[in-house]
Amino acid sequence: TILGMSIGVAAILAVFTLGEAGRTQVKNEISRLGIDRIQVTAAERSPQLHSSDAAYLRRVMDTGIDELVMLECEVSMGDKARTAPLIGCQEDYLNRLSVELLSGEKPSADQWLTGGRAALVGEDVANDLSLSEGEWFSAAGMMLKCAGILGESQQASRMDTRQVVVVPLALIQNLLGNVVHELSVQVPVGYTPDETACMASDLLKTRALKVDTVSLQVQAEAADSVLLVFVDVLKWVALVCMLAGGIGVTNILLVSVRERRREIGIMQSLGATRMQICGLFLCEALIYALSGGILGLLLGGALIAIAG
Repeated sequence: TILGMSIGVAAILAVFTLGEAGRTQVKNEISRLGIDRIQVTAAERSPQLHSSDAAYLRRVMDTGIDELVMLECEVSMGDKARTAPLIGCQEDYLNRLSVELLSGEKPSADQWLTGGRAALVGEDVANDLSLSEGEWFSAAGMMLKCAGILGESQQASRMDTRQVVVVPLALIQNLLGNVVHELSVQVPVGYTPDETACMASDLLKTRALKVDTVSLQVQAEAADSVLLVFVDVLKWVALVCMLAGGIGVTNILLVSVRERRREIGIMQSLGATRMQICGLFLCEALIYALSGGILGLLLGGALIAIAG
């Protein structure tokens, strides 16, 4: 009975504490995505975005905007080839991802500006092609020089930096024109992500463009809501465990009373009142509950320490 009570108390303590810790951890992970930014992409059947649109938003909204171009293409070196995303971006965007550079070095500032043929190759792509820094390879019909090998990004991102080839935005726009596939808009001071998304959408409508905006604030709230559902379910499970422990106390007291009928009769014949006898059994129940509670606190503390 005491063991059942202790498991119930430990379960409640662990679920409440670890559930709240889990919510905090999820919020921290989502904040790594850059909750202070919104992603803008052209809507279906709408004209594509261009660098001029980014410049227009940058001027009117007075905020930072990163341009991103993504192209799925064949990457090859010698007789080895594979498909990988070719990412054209600006140096600031790559720096914001805090990507680990395993070897080599990043393109120079002049190469980022003029569209030099220096490329950063993801670790997995480099391994598949047996490619190392300083070697030339082909991507989307262009010859590129591997300037460095990219590892995992320290910031959460929708792209796996180990699976991509990153080149200066100016280089890939020389191939595709001034097309932009995605704009990453910094949320201005004093505005919420949703307000920023609406503002960007309305401004681009004046240029006959329909866009889809993704606010990470919505994703954060959605993730928090989903997590709350799971935590609530676990809380109910823990309460059922506690209820089972309470039923165990009730059951053992019922057995105890049935087995002690003769003792109860002797106590009554010696002058004990019904309240005194009832108090003895309630005191026994209290000892069970306190013992189970204390043991449950210790067990719950151990669970939390291990999980922590």
